[in-house]
Amino acid sequence: MGVTASTPANLVVGAGNVLVDDVDVGATADDNVFRIEQEIYEPDNLNGVPGALVGTQYKTREEAILEATMPEVAAATLALLWPGSAEAGGTIDWDGTRRLPTSAFHDYQLDVPGLSNLFSFLADDALNQGNIEFSGQDAGMMSPRGEFHSKWDAANLDASPHRIIVAPLPS
Repeated sequence: MGVTASTPANLVVGAGNVLVDDVDVGATADDNVFRIEQEIYEPDNLNGVPGALVGTQYKTREEAILEATMPEVAAATLALLWPGSAEAGGTIDWDGTRRLPTSAFHDYQLDVPGLSNLFSFLADDALNQGNIEFSGQDAGMMSPRGEFHSKWDAANLDASPHRIIVAPLPS
């Protein structure tokens, strides 16, 4: 099957905008990436079956990861990149606690508009688990990259902390 009348509406082009707790984080650089990683167990030693059997797969782990490069290096951005940090008088430092407070977790969203639909990729209760690196350079921007991993809420394990929404573009 080749190109159809719906092909233009189904193409998603562009890096999109990253929002944290429904607030745009500002400019991003490079690719914004959203992925769902999962691990699935399946018994592979059933007698009489030469391989994995349909219907015996069991999901053991799943999380969404949203990656974004954020060149607007500001106190709010640094706090997102460095979980458990605190800002006082212009100094951002580790707050001294080893267990991260619930205030360190945020809802991340990547919105990419298509021709007629808005594609939203969500990672709720997420935390940066990537390394924090700042590279100063003469011919470029300091652009730290965050790797925000979704987390499950113990109060509601039936609600996935990640999802993809395809909805008509707001008018």
